[in-house]
Amino acid sequence: MNWKTTSLEDLPLLQGCALKNAFFANNYGAVNSILYEKKFHSQIAVEEGWLFEKFTYGGEICFAFPHFLRESQQDGLLTGKEEVEAAVKELLRSEARLESASGKSLVFDNILSEEKEILLRLFPSARSIQRPESGDYVYRTQDLASLAGKKLSRKRNHIHQFQNKYADFSFEPLNCDNLSYAQEIEEKWLLEAGKRGGKESASSNLADDIRSDLQAEREIIISALKNFADFEKEAGMGGGVLFVEKKPAAFCISSLLSERVTDVHFEKCLSSYARDGGYAVINNDFSKTVKTEFINREEDLGLEGLRKAKLSYYPAMVLEKWRVEV
Repeated sequence: MNWKTTSLEDLPLLQGCALKNAFFANNYGAVNSILYEKKFHSQIAVEEGWLFEKFTYGGEICFAFPHFLRESQQDGLLTGKEEVEAAVKELLRSEARLESASGKSLVFDNILSEEKEILLRLFPSARSIQRPESGDYVYRTQDLASLAGKKLSRKRNHIHQFQNKYADFSFEPLNCDNLSYAQEIEEKWLLEAGKRGGKESASSNLADDIRSDLQAEREIIISALKNFADFEKEAGMGGGVLFVEKKPAAFCISSLLSERVTDVHFEKCLSSYARDGGYAVINNDFSKTVKTEFINREEDLGLEGLRKAKLSYYPAMVLEKWRVEV
């Protein structure tokens, strides 16, 4: 296969693929494929109307599940079972040299349950492992915008607490005129998080890992802001900025994952406002601007605090992710 490094010029192709396949999973989104290229050394190839992607995770070459590009597909992934199976087999034939050279199985990682089942049907001896830390939390937009019902009363209370303490606050949709405020928040948030990470880490090595991850995330956010106009045009990038007394306090960055799903890539709130409900406020205010039926707020990364926070909003679904060794 003719592999190439994923770049901004691939955005129309990747977004077209996401829309045709009606993706719900954030890792298949066009914006994430481009933003995380440096972190995961992502590459794509197009063969016979199929999009293939490979990336490096934990020092290991992994593959995404192939997805259809041609206009004739009507019903998403499982249309044309024989074609799907042929695409998987073509990938395996093309990359068989990796298996023979390393002595290891080819790995499909971060794939969905239905994709896992296709692989297990094709290769009964394949080994599958669930990746709970990578599951996507998907919510109905109306639920996050209205916060109606008893089960979300605590979220409404957090917002009321914020409103009572900060009478002068406002929300603006993210656009080319206020990007600098989002970057300002990110820089301040990074300083705060670095201090927290250093205090909470039991070892200097762990503290270094945390700082490294946060710095890598900063670079990805800066890249998103730098290329906002292109992402906005091709993939509906948006988001919002929360101001308190005209000072930037929180921001989020989103994009159109597919016609039914908006993906929230990043959400940051400065600690002084976060403790008073700042995250609940920007989540709610942003959700009121979203036009899609669902919002994907991505994975919990295996972090217990983040898992509890995401579950506390009662997702409509959590998309299971799998690793399959063929």
